[in-house]
Order: sequence, then structure tokens, then C-alpha cells
Amino acid sequence: MVTILYPLYLGILGALLPGYHARDRGLTEEEMAQYRDRVKSMFYHAYNNYLDHAFPYDELRPLTCDGQDTWGSFSLTLIDALDTLLIIGNVTEFQRVVNVLQDTLDFDIDVNASVFETNIRVVGGLLSAHLFSKRAGLELEPGWPCTGPLLRMAEEAARKLLPAFDTATGMPYGTVNLLRGVNPTETPVTCTAGVGTFIVEFATLSRLTGDPQFEMVARRALRGLWESRSDIGLVGNHVDVMTSKWVAQDAGIGAGVDSYFEYLVKGAILLQDEELMSMFLEYNKALQNFTKYDDWYVWVQMYKGTVTMPVFQSLEAFWPGLQSLVGDIRSGMRSFLNYYTVWRQFGGLPEFYSIPQGFTVEKREGYPLRPELIESAMYLYKATRDPILLELGRDAVESIERISKVDCGFATIKDVRDHKLDNRMESFFLAETIKYLYLLFDPDNFIHNDGSTSDLVVTPYGECVMGAGGYVFNTEAHPIDPAALHCCKRDSAEQWEVEDLVREFFSIKSSSNPKAQQHRPDSQNRNKSKRTSKLSCPSQPFTSKLSILGQVFLD
Repeated sequence: MVTILYPLYLGILGALLPGYHARDRGLTEEEMAQYRDRVKSMFYHAYNNYLDHAFPYDELRPLTCDGQDTWGSFSLTLIDALDTLLIIGNVTEFQRVVNVLQDTLDFDIDVNASVFETNIRVVGGLLSAHLFSKRAGLELEPGWPCTGPLLRMAEEAARKLLPAFDTATGMPYGTVNLLRGVNPTETPVTCTAGVGTFIVEFATLSRLTGDPQFEMVARRALRGLWESRSDIGLVGNHVDVMTSKWVAQDAGIGAGVDSYFEYLVKGAILLQDEELMSMFLEYNKALQNFTKYDDWYVWVQMYKGTVTMPVFQSLEAFWPGLQSLVGDIRSGMRSFLNYYTVWRQFGGLPEFYSIPQGFTVEKREGYPLRPELIESAMYLYKATRDPILLELGRDAVESIERISKVDCGFATIKDVRDHKLDNRMESFFLAETIKYLYLLFDPDNFIHNDGSTSDLVVTPYGECVMGAGGYVFNTEAHPIDPAALHCCKRDSAEQWEVEDLVREFFSIKSSSNPKAQQHRPDSQNRNKSKRTSKLSCPSQPFTSKLSILGQVFLD
């Protein structure tokens, strides 16, 4: 349908947007390959300098060529960059890093960690790497993808976050101590995104491990926000997780709210969940009614709908890509072109941009090399093949290399007006910005698989198909293979009996993998525990019901 209507769509858009057709002739295959190579070189310049100067700290400080811990002392850049290594084709380094993480990663530390950031970066990064283990040539445990060292690490990290969800509303605290749980003096005020950005990672964990607790707490948090929306259908920016009262009542699609809407859509696609999609579509109606003006989205008072901040935030640039996932490509392109004009004005997106004044907002002039506009370009290009989206990619490569590149990496742009730099390179630069740029210029990458190829995997619960495409990116750009969620349906009372048969078949002795055995009950204790089914999932064939060209549910 999209292919048939695309020429008509271009004609309408061309009439509405003068000069639209003439912006770009597109890129040849040779030029696409040249830009892929340049993006790959950018990755290695950043990654190698992190290894040389910052590891095992979380992040590189590129101006002083040293490192710092920022989100919890996890060697965060290493985890965030792991699946990017595989996407750009470096299997050897992927394997090396997995071994390093197995030897060094420790979550039993006295650190106050962001629940949101630890989930999207650490849990998401480990899950994605786990699901890529076969493609990366790692030695797999019998029963993969339902078991494996990276999955156990992701589960361990997620369990450290669970105490944050122990609230009257089910909405989590924003910070948790990894050793002691929630501090008694911890503030109950959390941003909306910090409440509603768990369903992708936590549902994946539940479906792979058989423990329903993760998905349950994520769903309860989502429903807590849904039940707290205003009479006009909007949510605010910060909420008291103990009382459900809104502390900050600005409603919009940007900072503090953004990934909540993103996870309703992506959770719906990943889980084939119509309830989540219905929630998003209801929110979308309210957002279109109250926050959209001339294809910009402003901030409004959540109860009255009156404008409070007529600004565009750089984090809002994810929205056109999200619109493409629900099939609203025309609106997505129009908003994208608005945001692209801001990029061309400054060589990057300032954190805040005043729409009426057409300029930056005081103290919000920085660009920390965020990925959101490039992310939207990748999604829209996959749906339309419109060459103007490649033009944004080219501009991003040129701008970042010209403005941000220094001897020890790529530095945050402190002020887009004069291009002064700041001494930080956030881990999302390698996890998201570089990844989306590379995928924009690599339409044949395995991530873009349309289902024409796949991999048959044998698990203790039968055969399943993986690697058929339809990857769902978490908000840190860590891809989740949705087919994997159908590989581990089990009855826990029979699980170990089946796994024993598989182990015996492969002649694997218990002593050959002592680390894995620590996570497995012995034969005598299995029968005594009388395990009940931890998770039951509806039997669904993995078909093309995933989001393809904007069509989410086909039946």
C-alpha cells in the first residue's frame, strides 16, 4: 500500500513544501559505501580512545583524555557499544568484550544508580548482545536463547532495580542503591519517562527467563500513568510515585516524557499488544489536539491545554520516527523537515529552540551529539527511500566530524552558536548516534531484514525462528529480536527435565560449565520445589504481523 501511494504522497508533499523535490538526487551505492566507511571510522576513533584512556570508567572525557563514572560504574560505554560492534561487522571485538564483561561486571556495589538509565543502557545492552550471541559466533549454552551468561547478567541488573517498583502506585522511584535498595530519604518524584520506559526490556526478560515479575511491574507502572492522565487525555512531566499527583504539569513529547510514548508503541509491536497501542492512539489524539501547531509540538498545561512553553526540544526529534511506526508517514516527514531546518541553522540541534523567535533558548544551547533526528531519518528512509533523509545523514557526518572531533574522541558541543566544546562523550554516541547513522547508509544490513532470511534455533522447548527481522530498538538503540520472545514458552515443572535431555544429547558434563550450573537447581531440589508455571504466553506464530511500512496489526 505504501509503495503504491508513495508517488501520490510525494506529489502532495511537493505541492505543500516548495522546493521539496529538488533537494537531493540521492546517493549512489559507491557513495553510500563511502559514508558507511566514514561512520565506521568515527566509531573506532571514539571507541579506541575510550579503551585507551577511559576504560573501565563509564565514559570518556575527550578533552582531557581520561574517564569518569556517570551512571553507576558499569564500564557503560563498553556495554552500550557492544551491539554496535556487531552491526558494523566486528565479530572479534564483540567476542572479546563479552569475555571482559563476564570477568569484570559486578552489580553488588554500593552505588546509587538511575533506574531508568540502568535499564535502557545496561539491561537493554546486555539483552541485545545476548540475542546476537549466535550471529556473533559465541559458544552457546544448550537452551539458548532461554539461557546464557549475558542473559543472566541482564537479569541480575534488572533484579537490582525491582525494589524501586515497591510503591503504592506501582510507579518506580527514580534512583536505587544497588546494594541496599531504595534509600529511605529518596524523593518520590520521578519523571514520566522514568516510570513508563521498562516494558521492552522487562517483558523480554520475562519471556526469556520465565519469570513474570519483570513484565508485571513494567505493566503496572504503565497503567499507573494511564490512570493518572488528565481529563483532556494528557500526562505531565513529573509525578509523585506514592500519591500519583502531578508535580510538574507541563505536557508534551520531549524531555521527561518522550520514551513513555515510544514504549507504548514499541511494546505493542514487540508483544503484539493491542492495549498498549490503544493507549498510545488515545494519547496521540490529545497531543494532536492540544500540542501540535504547524507541525511543531509545544508544551501545554496538562489540565487546561494552554501553551506553557513554545519550544522545540532536541529530544522531541524521535517523534517523526515513531509516527512512521504507526503509519503516519506524511506527518512524520513534515515534522522532520521542521527539525531539519534547525539542524541546518546550527550544525546540530540545540537542547531547546524557541519556535516564535527562531533561535536557541538561554542555557539550553548545547548539543551532546544526540541521535534522535538521525533515528527518525533512519525509520523514515526505510519507509520512503526519500533522498532528503540521506542528506540529513551526510550533514550529520560532516558537522560532527568538523565541530566535535578532537584527538581523544568526540566532544559534546557546549554551544551550537559558537561551537565551543564540553569535556564529555556520552555512551549513547556509540550506542545510538553512530549506529543510526551507519544503518541509514546501510539499507542491506541484517537489521533491516524483511523476513526473507532467518535462522532456525533448537531450544529445550522446541524449534523457533530467529533473525527474521522486525527488530525493535529500545530507547538506547539496542535491538531486540521479537521472535526470540516466542522461543522460551515453558512449563517450569518440566523445564529442567527437558533441558537435561538436551544436555545429555550434546554430551555436556555438568563440570564443563560450573558457572552456568550455579544458576540451576540440582536434581533432588527440582522435585521438592514443585514449581508452577512462571509464565504462560498465548501461542502465536511468528508472522509478518510486526511493524512493516507502518502496518502494525494486520488482522
